[in-house]
Amino acid sequence: MHKILLSGYYGYNNAGDEAILKSIIANIKKIDKDADITVLSDNIEFTKEKYNINAVKRFNPLHILKALLKCDILISGGGTLFQDKTSTRSLIYYTSIINIAKLFGKKVMIYANGIGPLKKQSNIKRVKKSIEKSDIITLRDIEALETVKSMKVENENIFLTTDPVFSLKPDDNTQALLKENDIPCDKEFVVISVRSWDKQGEFTTIFAKACDYIIEKYDKNIIFFALQYPHDLKSTHIIKQKMKNNSYIIQDITPMQMMGIMQKAAYVISMRLHGLIFASSVCTPVLGFSYDPKIDNLLNQIDMPVCSKIEDMSIEDMKKSVDDMEINIQSYRKKLESKIEKIKEMAKKNFDYMKLIIEK
Repeated sequence: MHKILLSGYYGYNNAGDEAILKSIIANIKKIDKDADITVLSDNIEFTKEKYNINAVKRFNPLHILKALLKCDILISGGGTLFQDKTSTRSLIYYTSIINIAKLFGKKVMIYANGIGPLKKQSNIKRVKKSIEKSDIITLRDIEALETVKSMKVENENIFLTTDPVFSLKPDDNTQALLKENDIPCDKEFVVISVRSWDKQGEFTTIFAKACDYIIEKYDKNIIFFALQYPHDLKSTHIIKQKMKNNSYIIQDITPMQMMGIMQKAAYVISMRLHGLIFASSVCTPVLGFSYDPKIDNLLNQIDMPVCSKIEDMSIEDMKKSVDDMEINIQSYRKKLESKIEKIKEMAKKNFDYMKLIIEK
């Protein structure tokens, strides 16, 4: 029985990171069904109940040290943990967990990570040191691999994969979920995912007008998802209140249920990275917004359009992008269908490399 500790952005009820965690746990159980898994979580009761595994508080130093001493293997990821755009503090946290694990003689896998942006030279050195110490590293996009190469990292066990969420399967109870939320099934619908942002008033007004435009010109329903619950609900409710037409919000559902509904959507407009990943993994075309390299990297990988830079967005840009999507929807769908199987195969490689480190 292997004792495995998982470190990442877990316990915050963020659908993307929880989907990553679910994928990692499922892969571990395929390799060792009796594995003793512990997660560093912000909400240990939530994590224990949701996944039926052990969890310790991610900011309790004593509990972290005990968990690191107890484990055989640390798996750090996925997501973009190594970046200093959010803060240097979070980067120090994740690299320190790795460094302490290696100090205790543990095996370490960096799992399907994005890398960057890294602005400070001191942070580049921190990330380089942690990567060089790790036993196996998988990176979720070519940009992360190029960033690592630019650091001149000395480690031969670095492999290009993609986001592990691409390997998850959608839930098939879509009709029941729509019915439970009193959403009529007499017309097509578009799924919208937003997050809080600077200039909240301005961007919510633009989104409200764009949603009304989709309803009035293209006769589609609008369904909102809050991918980080409840944080994304504030912006979602503001947009809904500003709209002239009726729209719907579906709350408190699993990532797989989100994917199932997105599979039936005409297309998805998302500010959240994993909103784009959930949709594209089921071959539903997406519109994204450029505000972080991880968004641009994904849209480049799946060859889907960028609506605009979020700080420069306008209702004219939104309408133009919606019109393009409506006119070329079949072309965009075919693009995704031609790429997605290869991307899913790359996602499965995370499992193969995980198997190497667990069975080594």
